[in-house]
Amino acid sequence: MRHLSRLLTLPMLCLTLNALPSHAQESNQSLNGSWQFQPVADPGNVTPQLQAPALGWKKINVPDNWYRQGHNISGFAWYQTQFKLNAQNASRVAHLVFNGVDYAADVWLNGRYLGHHTGYFQAFEFDVTGLVKPGDNQLRVLVNSPLEKPEDWSLHKRLVKGIFSHHDTRPGGAWSERGQEKNTGGIWAPVELQFADQAAVRQLQVTPRKQATQAKPQHWEIKTEAVIRQHVSHETPVTVEASISPENFNGPALHFSQQQILKTGNNRLDLSFPLDNPALWWPYEHGKPNLYKLELSLKDASGKLLDRQQQVFGVREVKADESLQWFVNGRRMFLRGTNYIASQWLAEMTPTRYRQDLEMMQAAHINAVRVHAHVTGKDFYELCDRMGILVTQDFPLLWGYSDDPAFVTEARSQAKDMVQSLQRHPSIISWTMHNEPPWDSPWMAQKYPDYQPDINRKLDELLYADVSKLDTLRVVRKESATKEHEWMGWYFDHWLAFSRPAPTPWSTEFGAQALPNLKGLKRMFSKDLLWPDTEAKWREWEYHNFQRKETFEFAGVKQGRNIEEFIANSQHYQARLIQFAVENYRRQRYNPVSAVFQFMFVENWPSINWGIVDYWRDPKAGYEALRTAYQPVLPSLEWKQDEYEAGASPQVGLWAINDTWRGFEHASYTVTLYREGKQLDSLKLPLEMLPDSGRKLRDYPLPVLEKGQYELKAEITGQDGKSMGRNQYRFSVK
Repeated sequence: MRHLSRLLTLPMLCLTLNALPSHAQESNQSLNGSWQFQPVADPGNVTPQLQAPALGWKKINVPDNWYRQGHNISGFAWYQTQFKLNAQNASRVAHLVFNGVDYAADVWLNGRYLGHHTGYFQAFEFDVTGLVKPGDNQLRVLVNSPLEKPEDWSLHKRLVKGIFSHHDTRPGGAWSERGQEKNTGGIWAPVELQFADQAAVRQLQVTPRKQATQAKPQHWEIKTEAVIRQHVSHETPVTVEASISPENFNGPALHFSQQQILKTGNNRLDLSFPLDNPALWWPYEHGKPNLYKLELSLKDASGKLLDRQQQVFGVREVKADESLQWFVNGRRMFLRGTNYIASQWLAEMTPTRYRQDLEMMQAAHINAVRVHAHVTGKDFYELCDRMGILVTQDFPLLWGYSDDPAFVTEARSQAKDMVQSLQRHPSIISWTMHNEPPWDSPWMAQKYPDYQPDINRKLDELLYADVSKLDTLRVVRKESATKEHEWMGWYFDHWLAFSRPAPTPWSTEFGAQALPNLKGLKRMFSKDLLWPDTEAKWREWEYHNFQRKETFEFAGVKQGRNIEEFIANSQHYQARLIQFAVENYRRQRYNPVSAVFQFMFVENWPSINWGIVDYWRDPKAGYEALRTAYQPVLPSLEWKQDEYEAGASPQVGLWAINDTWRGFEHASYTVTLYREGKQLDSLKLPLEMLPDSGRKLRDYPLPVLEKGQYELKAEITGQDGKSMGRNQYRFSVK
């Protein structure tokens, strides 16, 4: 974020669209279902004349990742399907749309080569007007999901796949020879034909601008651009009609109309919609995520509907100032975030599963999500729009990549795809181009003999410049910097080091691993592997991401006498570190801390990693610790250690933190000390809390301590006596 030298004020009205325009349901034909599938050796140079095999086909479901369909392969595989069209649709304007193929695809329709696409997350399409026919049609796709060359890890990678090709949390981990197993390849998102009559609306882009005046402080002009693809051989007059109406609230609708003369081929469409005093989109804890619906229709001179789109959008303004404080619609906001990788195989995630994760986040008072070093499924972003959850979006670059000109060109193209396909989501507030790039990762100098300090520097400068130009409505960052990744208590130092002043306003990674519960471990390991006591067993655990050195040497977690003790010790350590870190960050609110992102929310495959929720969505103890520490109104307890000697009389700082935009004049702060369940002492203080504030009330001296187990509880109550926030601090005296 050091690249921001000025105040960024980012007005925004964004359409919640798919990456490519979606049409009325009656104009679509799904091609999902049972396809034929066949892995093949590398065919070398793929040409339009390449023939698919005649025999050897198996069945596979589309959409899905091929690993989930029982094909543990990397490299090339053919897909094919037959579909029928009636004569009416075969004569219409038709576009073949793929919503996601990992990683590269070459496509043939009825023996005609359509073209090539690279990139796992983008939708892409082909104009197949006149190529489809009545009756039977055949579609073939050659998919290539290769491996990175081991010698390219981790400075010279060539796939824009982020965590899906190389990461600590993928099968095998980041530094293992097995670290690319269980490949994510395949046609993982829906495939469909989209139809229109005579002309089709494509490439819809919206560029909103807040045109505030003294008379109209909330005046917005919405510039809408699109391509209308005309398929008749003469000029044709059409009418473009648009309406804007509330989608999830009550209010008036607006209607617009414009005449256009279409020429054969592509025609530019430019519209400008005024929208005064809109119902703003707000994060869920500060208001309603108000959404509008835009209906855009294209009609010929007789009034016949040629094409139509219905989309949802939200109006909001976001900025980050020079001290890196966040503002939404002009109001300062503290981000309580988490890092998120929903699944190693994106086809596994349904709207229901995304909603489950997001509801668990909201229950833990998380208001922002960092999509960590990848682009996830479109349902996630649509749900964040509807649920009022902020998103900071990473481009899928993680550690080191080739500086070859061909890779730089490809990465720049895919970054443009990311922005154009996602920029209509009001939930997304920032783009980050590269996670821990080599030029910002001095730890790589010790790990790689061929490390050079400028690897990827030029690449990231180009990506930053490209995206800053493409999207002036959000914060754009070159990198998620290593200084923001505070791994005390896991990769270095002690977890109590979180008590020192934060080095940066944003902490975008911190945490510790923890074992899932026993039920989860039994799903993951056979009975003989459940208690690792040999090198062979430990290797299986390490394949499932368990970090032995960090767990035992840096964190000092005890294995205990049995698996139940190991689980308890591991989860206790993660929970203690998370709560201690978060409370220390929040006591530094805006001095300098303005955003924290715990690492990581869920485990993305059956594994042992940093998730506070396991792969089966059972919470660990760390989930409750984060939920406590992320309460918007928090009675924070400032403590320095969790063990004392008998006879000590330590002091605990009492803090009141209020992330809400409401003030509380007649609140109360109560703190109570217990020893082995028996109350020893209590203190009640009157409390006035300003909106969006945090302050230390006083130090609370504890009485002389004897041996035993202690608990200090704190609670903030309102004038009505209702609890607004609770906290506790457990410690032992020896």
